[in-house]
Amino acid sequence: MQNLKSLFFTASKRFSSLFVIIIFMEKIKKFVFSEGFRYLFFGGLATLVYAIVKFATYHALQSGWLSETIAQSASIIFAFITNKFWVFKHKSDSLLKDFATFVAGRLLLLFFSIGMNFWFVDQHPEILTKIFGIDKNTMVAGLNLFLQVFIIVVNYIYSKFIVFKKKKD
Repeated sequence: MQNLKSLFFTASKRFSSLFVIIIFMEKIKKFVFSEGFRYLFFGGLATLVYAIVKFATYHALQSGWLSETIAQSASIIFAFITNKFWVFKHKSDSLLKDFATFVAGRLLLLFFSIGMNFWFVDQHPEILTKIFGIDKNTMVAGLNLFLQVFIIVVNYIYSKFIVFKKKKD
């Protein structure tokens, strides 16, 4: 009788473990096919496009500002296409209007980022270095990380609810 109880207990533990694994796998599957995951995935690819184009154009042209302009443009175009067709699966009558709205949001956040860097890095680094008790290089890295996360979140919200919003039926 003891062996039967032990066998039943072991089988039920394995069954419950299998059940937990199945539920976990379903949640992973749901996440991988979610809009948020697609946004992050294609955003990572857009970053890769930026890096490759920046590297190639800088070495070909030997110009920082021109290679940056070309790389940012390529990255924005790539991000627009992937966001429109694969992330948000947006259907609209005006591709040009969607593109202009998308670029306007990206440029607004670019200028915001430049302004934050100008203020906190170039003009008043002591504000953040004193508040957090860190050196300037660490502050620049921290500010950059904060701005990138902020920009990703704001770009997602802007894209979802303004550029690629679903039409009401």
